[in-house]
Amino acid sequence: MKIALAIMKYDYGVEERGFSYEYYNLYLPLCDVYGKENILLYDYYSEVKQSGMDMMNKKLRELILSEKPDISIFCILWENQFDEETVSSLRRKTKTLIYFFDDPWRQKFVRHWIKYFDFFSTPDYYMYKQYLLEGMNNVIYSPFGFNSSIYKKLNVSQNIDVSFVGGYSPLRNWIKHLLEKEGLNVKFYGRGWGKNGNWISQEEMINVFNQSKINLNLSNAASYDLSFLLYAIPSFKNLKQLLLLRKNKEQVKGRHYEINACGGFQLSYFIPGLNQVYEIDEEIAVYENERQIANTVKFFLKNNELRNSIADKGYQRSQKDHSAQMYLKKLVDQIIN
Repeated sequence: MKIALAIMKYDYGVEERGFSYEYYNLYLPLCDVYGKENILLYDYYSEVKQSGMDMMNKKLRELILSEKPDISIFCILWENQFDEETVSSLRRKTKTLIYFFDDPWRQKFVRHWIKYFDFFSTPDYYMYKQYLLEGMNNVIYSPFGFNSSIYKKLNVSQNIDVSFVGGYSPLRNWIKHLLEKEGLNVKFYGRGWGKNGNWISQEEMINVFNQSKINLNLSNAASYDLSFLLYAIPSFKNLKQLLLLRKNKEQVKGRHYEINACGGFQLSYFIPGLNQVYEIDEEIAVYENERQIANTVKFFLKNNELRNSIADKGYQRSQKDHSAQMYLKKLVDQIIN
């Protein structure tokens, strides 16, 4: 089995920021399943920066024609890197799939691109059902899962009460404010926190998941809570982000699987579809609105037995059902069959 994978190798195309999400969670798991020698990594964004869009598409076509992969998978995170005629023409040479990350809130983008590929994927259970209702039988439900070679349970002490790993957003900053008002000390890691950010490496992030008694998973979608808007709007930084924000809907994300796969207790926003992959209150804890979070955090900090039970069951479920290696093998099998 030979697979061509067109992705951004580096995080948002910036080499100094390290490898991208899709490198860690698509390329490496595919290498685990099918062997590195059978996965053709095409870093399309680096090619665009080096040679321009036209040359990138030309080199992509040459790669497919010369290597003749069984399947070609495209991860288009931004809008128009690929030429529609080029990718459509490749369908005569290889089976093609466009792998989506954010299709629930990028529907105009999705509807444009799917007609140029043999197959397309969604990580969202209810979007998958919606596509089937519309007669799109070339859709594949493929949750993110976690890279089982990277996300692991470690033998470390839990010396962090509460943590959050993720980029700054006005909504997340408001939640931080609410927690601090209640006297809770929560460590925030990621791009945008503090003057110079509080960026941590992949390895450090996994340590945080293991070391934290409570791992928060916070939404960064649009919110119309009046108290939030009154808090956020006076800040120019927040106002700018709110005006540029396109994300109006949440979904189950890779983080849901990654925290649980490290044996961490997770307190997450609730989104329909989360209950399809984890048992709510048994394998993952949720909050229904931001005002609940502080009291819920206090409750679970006091209830060690319940917290540890949920964390352990979430870990066991992850190991059984949710590795990226397993999901990607299923995806490839569906395309081939």
